[in-house]
Amino acid sequence: MREGHTAPPTWAFGLVRKLVGSAAAFALVSLLCASVAFAEPPANDRFEDAQVVGPALPILAPGSNVGAGKEASGEPYDVFAAGHSVWFNWTAPSDEVVTVDTCDSEFPTSLTVFRGSSLGALTEVGRDSNSDGRFCPDASGVTFRPVLGTTYSIMVDGNGFYLPEGSPPVTEGSFELKVAATPSPPNDDFAHAIPIETSASLAIEEEFSYSAWSDGFTWNATKEAGEPDHAGDPGGASVWYRWTAPRSGHAEVGACVSFNVLLGLYTGNAVNDLTSVPLESRPAPCFVNFAATAGTTYRIAVDGKLDTGTGLPAMTSFGIHASMSISAPRSKSGAAVQSGPSPDKAPPNTTIRRQVLRSQPPQLVFHFSSNEPGSTFRCKLDKQRFAKCRSSKRFRHLAPGSHTLEVFAVDPAGNADPSPAIAHFTFPSKVKAHSRH
Repeated sequence: MREGHTAPPTWAFGLVRKLVGSAAAFALVSLLCASVAFAEPPANDRFEDAQVVGPALPILAPGSNVGAGKEASGEPYDVFAAGHSVWFNWTAPSDEVVTVDTCDSEFPTSLTVFRGSSLGALTEVGRDSNSDGRFCPDASGVTFRPVLGTTYSIMVDGNGFYLPEGSPPVTEGSFELKVAATPSPPNDDFAHAIPIETSASLAIEEEFSYSAWSDGFTWNATKEAGEPDHAGDPGGASVWYRWTAPRSGHAEVGACVSFNVLLGLYTGNAVNDLTSVPLESRPAPCFVNFAATAGTTYRIAVDGKLDTGTGLPAMTSFGIHASMSISAPRSKSGAAVQSGPSPDKAPPNTTIRRQVLRSQPPQLVFHFSSNEPGSTFRCKLDKQRFAKCRSSKRFRHLAPGSHTLEVFAVDPAGNADPSPAIAHFTFPSKVKAHSRH
């Protein structure tokens, strides 16, 4: 039995009160009760009625959770789930690593993958509460290595989480369930290491803080011939990054999602000719502290601990960071000792100028500027993350409605504008919903 909608919404009663005593009131209540109480739920509303998809990949299955409810008992708890869940079943035709997502949805979703044959005895494989058009592909889907012949249950619900000062989100609508093979990471090989660029710096009194961040994954990664064992473990699913220290001083690098993640830190220009960097400490296999030298490029490997039982390395998605803090030396009196010219501590000021190109469809172009020559820029559209961008950004296809673009400049000394410039704009509704950045 499902917990469904059995009463008219509260706004209906307010409208009815204005119509009391009229025939329209009776007709309106009858219509509302009939439309809500007898709305047909989706065929896969219940776990036992799950829609079977696949098994061949890729799978693109259109779906809807409009009118769906929640199992009266036994349905797995999800703090984000809104209570409009539908179910799918997929039986793995191989042990090939797959990713399940609902990126092509018209509302925020909560996606969970389970294994188990009954609702009350499910084991969670993975979940994702941001798998929709707002965040994909940076933070979307559940990736895992299936067991050949095992049937997996996939639950799709609306993401009902919001802060009290906000408005409740839409939690019902159409979506497309996708199950596809997971590609190998682009930085699988040492030669294709991804740079982690120092994206911001802060100067507080005499202390300077630098940080850099990047997302990554080790699914389907391999280990190259001549590659060292990272953190003393054979591993076998490594990806590579490189980071150049902006200053000399204490630094740390980490990629900790679990202790099954391994991190190696080196200098050198070839995978079979690397020198391990002396560490000040290693709090965990996925974390290191060391003394960095300005201008030195450090090679960072992220791998997965080898499971001796299966003979396979752990694989996962992660975020990797590199950061450092430097304090100016002080004299015996406690005053900061200045060596050479005073460092530039003044943050830049960022401005935005908008231009509309009369093309079909129309194009919006935003030009950025800074009061300090040589500045670079970081951009953020709507709820996306800040990322490095050029001094002009063009939008031709966006979802109809209101959008917000935020930009801040970083000057050559590494100072970041603490108050991003903001542009609010509306994209016309007649333009097809699609996004390009």
